[in-house]
Amino acid sequence: MARRRSAADASHPPAIELPALKPLRVIVVGEVILDRYLWGDVARISPEAPIPVLRVQRREEKPGNAGFVMANLRALGAEVSAVSVVGADRNGRMLREIFGDLGIGTRAMLTDPERPTIVKERMLGSVQSANRATQQLLRVDEEDPTPLRAARERELIANFRRELRKADGVLISDIDKGLLTPSLLKAIIEGARARKIPLIVDPKRTEDFSIYRGASVITPNRYETEVASGIRLIDRDAWRKAAELLVKKLNLDACLITLDRDGMYLAERGGADTYIATMPREVYDVTGAGDVVLSVFGMFTIAGLGYESAARIANLAASIEVTRLGTEVITRDDLSRALTPGRDRSERKILAAEELTVALDRERRAGRKIVFTNGCFDLLHAGHIQMLAFARAQGDVLVVGLNSDRSVRALKGPNRPIYPADERSRILAALEAVTFVTIFDETRAERMIRRVKPDVLVKGEDWNGKRVDGQEFVESRGGRVVLAPLLGGRSTSKTIERLGRAANGAASTNGAAR
Repeated sequence: MARRRSAADASHPPAIELPALKPLRVIVVGEVILDRYLWGDVARISPEAPIPVLRVQRREEKPGNAGFVMANLRALGAEVSAVSVVGADRNGRMLREIFGDLGIGTRAMLTDPERPTIVKERMLGSVQSANRATQQLLRVDEEDPTPLRAARERELIANFRRELRKADGVLISDIDKGLLTPSLLKAIIEGARARKIPLIVDPKRTEDFSIYRGASVITPNRYETEVASGIRLIDRDAWRKAAELLVKKLNLDACLITLDRDGMYLAERGGADTYIATMPREVYDVTGAGDVVLSVFGMFTIAGLGYESAARIANLAASIEVTRLGTEVITRDDLSRALTPGRDRSERKILAAEELTVALDRERRAGRKIVFTNGCFDLLHAGHIQMLAFARAQGDVLVVGLNSDRSVRALKGPNRPIYPADERSRILAALEAVTFVTIFDETRAERMIRRVKPDVLVKGEDWNGKRVDGQEFVESRGGRVVLAPLLGGRSTSKTIERLGRAANGAASTNGAAR
């Protein structure tokens, strides 16, 4: 009889730590998809029909489904080999280029001139020209879900077996588009079992899960589990019965059921049954959450972590994914930040340049306007506060570029800064107006501005008539430069002078008293 965790156990889960991972080689088998996003705003209804008119401002292409699983694995540091099929078309060539840029191996990926590359095109618009409340308006799919021809099937099996020789584990992403035939699945499962390496499957919706018999773990969602098991998943007892049934029936090591708002339920053969409650987050878009679970759970399982620990990390990763619009890879840094309870909200605003790029890409996909300003911000005063509040009012996200200690010395002299960059950044991050803080080492902000690509660049009005770093770049991209009004008589230099006079006055008073 499997040991089951009580409700108290679920509400007080063990602490999770991210283990150091050795380099892993992972094969991902499944349908790769080109996810295409058209972003814009909706300001009117079409005169031709009662439908919104999307004015496209940006296009984006990225890998979806099995391709998104691969991208997540790469973000976590794995070496990845793709076993899949694309068409002999422009979309297939684009996917190959994207995989090449990500460092994903495509030697085992076939080009089939008889079937098109699968494309999911999503149109997303904001409901007003202010670029707020972005939502998906329409999705258009291009696909041919007929089963793979026998000759292609044999070729793909041969490719898989070549890749299997050096693999540490295998992940299967099945979305029922004709690629994963019973014969192909059988060859993959038998090959992984012969090598004694983990094989984790995200199954398709079907009444017959027997095609996955012999896998290490399957990760069905609520509806897929109900269809395959015949059990309505209405409570914890039903989750347990369904998970244990699938483990026994399919000869699995474990079954991890994803239960959307209810979290996850894990049943292990001869081990513990564990309920993992969902992480409380504001759900923005569930796209890609299942793929994130497969990649993160699969990665840490292949690395040798126990099923329960791997599931808890995957649950955390999925909770991050649903707060983002569209599919966004979950990095090890994302997980580390979420697992650091001692790091308060303000400290999470302080990002390195690479982290900032990822965060801003996410903000742009949500239709938010990026504002940038920069400075030394040594001895923060009322003038700084007013300027930062003004800057934030120009858009949705305010990025503050902070000069490093070295660059402050170069600009202000050997006795500055008063506070080191670590303290200055934490003080800035504590301000409600500030969204992100990043430290740069140059005396000029041009390079940082080119990295941030702001919609609005803010400087103080004392720059009127002067050359502002990054102005030409921002304006060339359709952005604008705004000069903020200054609060008279406030500056760091004046503050230091006042402190000096006060210190000298106190010294004189003490001397007279003596």
